[in-house]
Amino acid sequence: MRTRLRWLVVALLVVVLATGAWLLQRGFAARRRAEQTRIIADVLPNVAQRIQNFHRVKVDNGRKVWEVSAREAQYLEGEEVVVVDAPVLELFLQDGRTVALRGVGGKVFLKDKELQRVELAGDIQVQLDEYALSTDTARYEAERGVIIAPGQVHITGSDFEMQGQRMEVDVSAQQMVLSAGVQTTMWPRS
Repeated sequence: MRTRLRWLVVALLVVVLATGAWLLQRGFAARRRAEQTRIIADVLPNVAQRIQNFHRVKVDNGRKVWEVSAREAQYLEGEEVVVVDAPVLELFLQDGRTVALRGVGGKVFLKDKELQRVELAGDIQVQLDEYALSTDTARYEAERGVIIAPGQVHITGSDFEMQGQRMEVDVSAQQMVLSAGVQTTMWPRS
């Protein structure tokens, strides 16, 4: 009888110790999760919302002026910045034509919900009529109505190819300036 009582006490002691260890481990895990959440909140204090299939349009007197879309976006409310993944910026000209910029990632800067500028990075593709431009980084400044690519730019058309650096395109005037290292190759029309 004493042996059974000893085994019962030992078994109860093992159960109590195991339960205590499990409760301690659970408490440590909860504190660790709370600490990680606090660290993430400190690192990203302004992330207000994460948006799938981001889409924003400005319409003036029934005519589209610009449209920004992206696969995914994070809106940083305090900074009025939208960090976008796979962005597309389309500018709608008065004559009905469209200028489209595409990139891997970027940022959309807003002020009082108005578009200020769009910065694109990573394999930028710009389409303007029959011309295709490619570069690594570009930005659109809404106030001036210009697209600026500070680095190397490659432009192709139906009968020419051009490379240069530091491009600025006045969208409404449809004028482009390459500031350095310009090389042009032209082909005769067939």
